[in-house]
Amino acid sequence: MTTKNIFQSKTAALALITTLAGVAGQFYPSLAEWVASNSATILTGLGLVAIVLRLVTKDKITLFPQAK
Repeated sequence: MTTKNIFQSKTAALALITTLAGVAGQFYPSLAEWVASNSATILTGLGLVAIVLRLVTKDKITLFPQAK
């Protein structure tokens, strides 16, 4: 199995975007309200994207890539 750096991971990018959206909600109350009122739709979408990413990605992720 090949490995890749975490910064090349689509799944890690999705997690980062999700985290940043949560942090933004802390600073923008209107965004937090919108996310709260649409949480079921947002979670469904995130779950579907995560499943698709898992199906198309097969590489192992490493924090510190090894020299070749």
